[in-house]
Amino acid sequence: MKTKTVNRTGKSLVKKALVVGAKKTKTLDKEKLKEANEKIKSEKVLRQAQDEPKIEVKKDTVKEDKKYTLTIDVKDLLMAGSHLGHKISKTNPKIKEYLYEAREGIQLFDLNKTFEGLEKACNFIYNAKRNGKQIVMLGTKRQAREVVRRVALDAGVPYITDRWLGGTVSNWSEIKKNIKKLNDINSGLESGKYAEMSKKDLSELNKEKIRLERMIGGLTKLDKLFDIIFVVDAGFEKTAIKESREKGIKVVSMVDTDSNPEKVDFAITANDDNVKSITVIVEEIGRAIKAAGVK
Repeated sequence: MKTKTVNRTGKSLVKKALVVGAKKTKTLDKEKLKEANEKIKSEKVLRQAQDEPKIEVKKDTVKEDKKYTLTIDVKDLLMAGSHLGHKISKTNPKIKEYLYEAREGIQLFDLNKTFEGLEKACNFIYNAKRNGKQIVMLGTKRQAREVVRRVALDAGVPYITDRWLGGTVSNWSEIKKNIKKLNDINSGLESGKYAEMSKKDLSELNKEKIRLERMIGGLTKLDKLFDIIFVVDAGFEKTAIKESREKGIKVVSMVDTDSNPEKVDFAITANDDNVKSITVIVEEIGRAIKAAGVK
């Protein structure tokens, strides 16, 4: 009986030992399997990284500022009548530091300061354009429309000469839709897309085209909101200046004696009612844009 007990006890111990061994082996197998899986995953990630094409991140390179030399001088400003301001009674207190004197009730600009302002404005625009910034020219008053349109087209920049639409900047998404619509109409007319249209429908389409051209015809080349706006007459274009500055758009503007030069970023203090004065300054701005050599 004792022998049997010993045998049974021995067998029991052997069985327990085998069970423990099996459990240990199973645990080891699991750890090895886990290690193997992790190794496979890391190798797979490595292969994917090697196979994927490397994307080069292009850094924006900012060109160093260069000096733009004006093609006109103080005498040209004088000959154009840029020194003539408004009556003394219409003088804005903020403009006084830019004035020379008053004669026969009319304020006269210090043309040396006008020249300095024009030089700063042209250098800013010149270097901004060299760095790919988008510039828009604005002149909706009667004396400015023709010269602004002509200079803008020559310089290859967008322009507004009919009227400033409220929301041009603050509601740019809608303006962009209208630009796309006008471009689609123009391309459709050129390609003969509307050849099968009835006379009535074609007439309606042309009316829509005329309406859009009046609104945003000079902005058709814009694919994003502009960075800088050049303005003729800060007092006349108050809404445009307010919208632009609220959105961080830099404003370069002609400022007469009845306006506040602090409302713009770069003030060119000069007569903004006389066609000759407007022309000499707008044309110099245009030359600065063209000199940048970037379309």
